[in-house]
Parts: sequence; structure tokens; C-alpha cells
Amino acid sequence: MSVAAGGRPPRARAFRRILVGYDGSKEAQDALRAAVALSEEIDGDVRVLLVVRPPAHVETPEELASDASAERDRLSQGLEALLHPGVGGAPETRVVFADDPARAIAEHAEVHGFDLIVVGCHGREQATHRGIGQALEALLRHHSCPVLVV
Repeated sequence: MSVAAGGRPPRARAFRRILVGYDGSKEAQDALRAAVALSEEIDGDVRVLLVVRPPAHVETPEELASDASAERDRLSQGLEALLHPGVGGAPETRVVFADDPARAIAEHAEVHGFDLIVVGCHGREQATHRGIGQALEALLRHHSCPVLVV
């Protein structure tokens, strides 16, 4: 390890790439705000992942792509106003269809090299299992990087 002038080691760049699992809920909005505030402090990069259950009626890849686009538009409405009222600049948003949101978030974070996953904790999840919801517990078990629960 090299030491910077003044005898201190160089500042670590932990949590440079932050992934937020987002479903449009108040808890997810709080998680997104927390991730953005953290990223501004460390000059990080926030991306939003919308994980939704695959539609039963889709028969072709084109229909799935169309549904993904519609879902992204639906859930990302208001992201810019939520984060930067009057300024714009919402983070890049991607839609993933999966039956297991926790696994999808963990796999996306690993494949795309994220340093931190940020998610909101829904009240109904808190009471499910020793204070940790089933989906959240699954995410913590499958994660390949730290998880911040807001």
C-alpha cells in the first residue's frame, strides 16, 4: 500500500457503483434517496433495477421487450422529481423480469460489478421472520457485495 503525502494512506473508493432495487414503494423511494445521497458524498454512480414478475400473457421476445419498456416507464415516472426536483437527472434504470427478485438483484449486482446493493425494507417484511423479511433474507444470503437496508 502506498502512502499519500502527510503519512496517510490514499482514500479508498469503496461503494463506487451502487445498485438500488426499486419497486416504486415509499420504502424503495427512501432507499433510492439514501443511495443518491451516499453517491454524492463519495462521487459514486447509482443505477436502479426494477425487478418485476414476468407477464403470463407474453409469447414472443418482442412482447417481453415491449412490456419491459412499459414497466420501466410506469415505475420510473417521477424518479427525476423524486431525486432532483426541478433539475432532472434520474439514474439509469433497467427492468428485469424474474420470479425471485432477491436472486435477480444479487445476480445483476454480481454480473455488472456493483459494490453495494441498497434496498428498502417493507413493514410487512419486517414481521415475517425474526425482523427480516423473506425476500430481504434471500437477498442477504445470495449477495456478492454488501447490502444496505433502508
